[in-house]
Amino acid sequence: MQCTVSEVHGIPPPGSPQVPEQYACTTDESDALFFDGYAPALLGAGFVTGETTLALAPQAMSSDGHICVQQAMVPGAAAVSNPIAGRRKLTTTGNKSVLVIRVVSNDYAPSQSEAQMSDDVFVDENNLVSVHRNPNHD
Repeated sequence: MQCTVSEVHGIPPPGSPQVPEQYACTTDESDALFFDGYAPALLGAGFVTGETTLALAPQAMSSDGHICVQQAMVPGAAAVSNPIAGRRKLTTTGNKSVLVIRVVSNDYAPSQSEAQMSDDVFVDENNLVSVHRNPNHD
């Protein structure tokens, strides 16, 4: 199986601790596989989010469908392909859309109002737009 590895970032609610770094590997069928263990140990220094590919043998997978870093580091269980240096990047300009859905039911409503949610996603200093514009994703 082959997949493309990306860092996964979350935006914590105001006052909450930063979300730890996570990695997911997306297959051509758009299935996201997550890593059990420290993914950078497997991916190496040449890792580029959204461009590094990983070819996995069945023994690199855990029984719950995650990529087991320890098992993947066994010779022959995984092959990492990093992008070629100087490769042209796709454009990051243009119109991008974000959809935020606030679900309310008879027995549940989010603690944030629509205005608070909009502010957290689009306006405040740690918002979705600024995180994606920052190449370091601090």
